[in-house]
Amino acid sequence: MLIASSTPAQNLFVSDFSSGNIYEYTPDGVRSTFASGLRGPCGLAFNSEGDLFVVNGLSNYIIKITPSGTQSTFASGLSTPYAAAIDSADNLFVSVSISGRTSRGIIKFTPDGVKSLFASGLGNQMIGLAFQPVPEPSALGLLAVGVFGIALLRRHRG
Repeated sequence: MLIASSTPAQNLFVSDFSSGNIYEYTPDGVRSTFASGLRGPCGLAFNSEGDLFVVNGLSNYIIKITPSGTQSTFASGLSTPYAAAIDSADNLFVSVSISGRTSRGIIKFTPDGVKSLFASGLGNQMIGLAFQPVPEPSALGLLAVGVFGIALLRRHRG
């Protein structure tokens, strides 16, 4: 099973659960092996610092790979972790089994690793997480704000 995540540079990272590898694809489709020897990598998520968080479903832990390639254990002792997503505040959300695999929940990790239960009682087949992007202000919207600000300034001086 392959699970993918992309980076701001638009390279695509793909976890291959069966082989234990994470592959990196350039925008032109050129593949290279980014990491290997993992045990059941599934969920992938990047934070704003460029660190890649890899959820290892068979080993019940999450590793963090820095842009320089340093690997460390970010969290362990999880129950069948699978999907991962990071919000705009760099909080990591991971789906896990709760109640002996009869239901799933979502665990939230702050950037410093503080863990809390975010949601519970979810379906047993929940395998994907994603955050809706926050729309960036349009150039037209910024122009309108600027013109309004100038008009207010002129009115205040006038």
